[in-house]
Amino acid sequence: MTGKENLTRAIEFRGPAWLPIDIGVSLEWLYEKDAAKQRTIRDLANRLPWEIMGLWVQQNKTEPVRQGNVSRWVDEWSTGWEDDGHGAKTESYPLQSGYEAMAAHPFPDPRLAGRFNDADLQLAQRGDKYVRGSVWFTLFERLWMLRGFENMMVDPYLDEANFCRLRDKVVEFNLGLIDQWIERRVEAVFISDDWGSQRALLMNPDDWRRFYRPSYAKMFDRVRRGGAHVWMHLCGNITAILPDLIDIGLSVLNPVQQQAMDVRQLARDFGGKVCFNGGVDVQGTMVRGTPQDVRDEVRQLVDLFGRYNGGYIGGTSHTIMPETPLDNVIALYEAFAEYR
Repeated sequence: MTGKENLTRAIEFRGPAWLPIDIGVSLEWLYEKDAAKQRTIRDLANRLPWEIMGLWVQQNKTEPVRQGNVSRWVDEWSTGWEDDGHGAKTESYPLQSGYEAMAAHPFPDPRLAGRFNDADLQLAQRGDKYVRGSVWFTLFERLWMLRGFENMMVDPYLDEANFCRLRDKVVEFNLGLIDQWIERRVEAVFISDDWGSQRALLMNPDDWRRFYRPSYAKMFDRVRRGGAHVWMHLCGNITAILPDLIDIGLSVLNPVQQQAMDVRQLARDFGGKVCFNGGVDVQGTMVRGTPQDVRDEVRQLVDLFGRYNGGYIGGTSHTIMPETPLDNVIALYEAFAEYR
């Protein structure tokens, strides 16, 4: 059985032969620099087959320019970004002044010449990899990156017509990217929108269903009709809308944040209905726990989510934090390797 077939079986609850794993860690990002432990982590990572080929086609209008300790650039939607070494964040929003700016705004072209050049080079080497194309910062995130976060939270209520006009422009772009991924016969399309705080959804779930669900349904349908899985990255507690996402065709939920959602409740209510990816707590266990705590958490997650003839892809609740001890990273790899 190939890695692609095994991963597909896990997502579709058809009995994978082993537990698929999707773990990434940047050793340069971590504060601890013990060379021997770093070698151990690299060796462990190399023993786990690389099964997923993740591809990206987002473009920048200007490439990063470093000024002192900060890099700045502008993406293709004209949103300004900065990175001071602690992660990229937005700093300017092209439509913040008002919707009248839409008339002159240069919206990007999903079929921009050369957009897929790098992806096509990688696709030529796909072999038996499970290929996952991306449509990142998909809808809500892209909207607030255009208008500013506070504006986007109130726009649907204060200016519904213009909000819908901008929303539909973004969806049109996304559908153009999805079509091109489907043309390339990818196994999945990975989208992202951080809809949750640590406690709850960022807006009333009924309002989400009114203003956003139809747009996600249109994008999910385009992916599913093209024969691909829908992966979605959703930070925070999104339990209130998870039944909606499953209903419109979500295949894989990424990540699973234990400090935001109850993993036992997720497994009880949604196990066997959606495949879960992630879960090992990067905010708590990985940073403050012992290696044994990490191993215990891996076993708990595999037992909770993987009991449905599949339904689980091993991984963490988000990016492994810089302060994480290397011993805990070693324990993470070793614990998941027991299920290979």
